[in-house]
Amino acid sequence: MKHIFFPVLSASLFLLAIQAKAESSIPVLHSFAIHQNSVVFELTSYGCSKDADFELRMEDGPAIILVRKRPDRCKRAPMVFQVKRSLDGSGLSLQTPFTIRNPFAPPPAKHKAKRKPFSK
Repeated sequence: MKHIFFPVLSASLFLLAIQAKAESSIPVLHSFAIHQNSVVFELTSYGCSKDADFELRMEDGPAIILVRKRPDRCKRAPMVFQVKRSLDGSGLSLQTPFTIRNPFAPPPAKHKAKRKPFSK
């Protein structure tokens, strides 16, 4: 029994460490827009995303990256969610070229409701 306990415990701790690292992740964006001195990002949510779950980080380059601090673990149909962040105090302005380092992908396809088959 001891021979099984330690490998299982080690594997469990390893998986918990991976999950903790994944808590802060870089979401895939669908689009972004700049309005006045703010950036609006569009990304996928499964129903539990909140504006406070995201933070804007500055990187050299200059570049910005939107980071998810808390994962969205809901299981609803995917939907587009908007996150708005101000560029005030970031050192960036509309006159300064900068890049966005998040990956981009098209938004999710709309899912049709599953219908019950016709019965006679």
